[in-house]
Amino acid sequence: MRVIVGLSVWVCLAVVGQVRAAGQETPVPPPPTATPAHPFFITKTWIVGGVGDWDYLTMDPTTRELFIAHGPVVQVVNVDSGAVAGNVKGFRQAHTVVLDPQGVYGFVSDGQADAVRIFDRRSFQVVATIPTGPAPRSMVLDAPSGLLFVVGGQPSRANPAIQAAQGPNSASRNAAARQATVRRSGAAPQGAMSSVTVIDVERRIQLAQLVLPGELGFAQGDGDGHVFITVRDRNQIMRLDSQAIGNALHGIIEAGRKSGRQANIRRAGATGNPSPRNERPPVLDWYQGSASNPPPEALPAFLGLGSTCDGPRAMAIDPNHSRLFAACSNFRMVVVDPQAAGVVATLPIGPGPDAIAYDANRGLIFTANGEGDGSLTIVRQDVTDTYSVIQTLPTRRHARTLAVDPSSGNVYLTSVMYGAAMNTPMTNGTPAPLKVSRVDSSFQVLVVGN
Repeated sequence: MRVIVGLSVWVCLAVVGQVRAAGQETPVPPPPTATPAHPFFITKTWIVGGVGDWDYLTMDPTTRELFIAHGPVVQVVNVDSGAVAGNVKGFRQAHTVVLDPQGVYGFVSDGQADAVRIFDRRSFQVVATIPTGPAPRSMVLDAPSGLLFVVGGQPSRANPAIQAAQGPNSASRNAAARQATVRRSGAAPQGAMSSVTVIDVERRIQLAQLVLPGELGFAQGDGDGHVFITVRDRNQIMRLDSQAIGNALHGIIEAGRKSGRQANIRRAGATGNPSPRNERPPVLDWYQGSASNPPPEALPAFLGLGSTCDGPRAMAIDPNHSRLFAACSNFRMVVVDPQAAGVVATLPIGPGPDAIAYDANRGLIFTANGEGDGSLTIVRQDVTDTYSVIQTLPTRRHARTLAVDPSSGNVYLTSVMYGAAMNTPMTNGTPAPLKVSRVDSSFQVLVVGN
């Protein structure tokens, strides 16, 4: 027997457990139903089941499907009926789902497998797997360049060799040269390093793994060739130019191929076709002064958030007004102007946000605060740089990620109930301490509307 405990639900009914409150156009102001007089509330709860931990949610407003990265599967939920329309299987730990603009394929970061898996959105079958750097999680598909940027953890090698521009037997010489260059220039960044794997989605190949300074977190694209990534340990947001990076990588790879062909010809002692060889994607240090020597336009730029944002965790973008919304670990959300590289507004939010969503149709920003009892902070954007918190809605414990349906304005969060087994045997006549754990079959989608 298991008793469900630890729920926090914002409803007007009695529930089991203890309820605790824990172009450039100005957007149209939200309708009266978005004001505190007509607050948001949890309108529905869909029990979708499944096992394991969960991560990000992705909404497809065209097909009316919600994609949920949930442990070994991606659950696909029809938001009109609340039913599970299908499951994409075969993951060790699914983290992020990215959908192509053509509506044909989806991309999923599989964190424990160090891979991105591609699935057919009609059959829900995995059709390809692309290796990545270690522990991939957040991803951005940049449509103009056709590149998928996959943010991962600490690179597997502290000092990766520059492999692309020399022959296949020069790895040790490359590593030694890189070490010497870093010692001479003093350019090696201090602290944590992370990886960003760059994938050509049309050819389904990894171009390179970029080693970048800082503990990189959530990534978001503006749809205009820029990728932004939170840098949690430096209170920064990193900006990448996708087209410049793509051009630089293609140049490096082509130089490596030419060098490899020449080396093969020399070893063969003939002028015929060189023997084929397995090409491994290069691992490149991607910061100023590194031995890989990236061109200046392809180097990352950094937007400082100062003391107002400690440990940025999640991010959303208003592309029409060029504004970034970053949720921070110190119970703050900051609004950033990436062109002026400055913070223009700071607002209070709840603890433990892992996702932010921006509803451009209604001028609303939502942060999913999953720690404590869980809450949803709702911020209204009156004009470009005027913001106010209009509601804090208690949700559920660990409801830390979300997605917004831009057509209906509904917000979707996920959580799970926790319970304690009541049939624990006695020890020397004394009952054993209760152990609370998640009840996997209770995994649910919360529908928030007004």
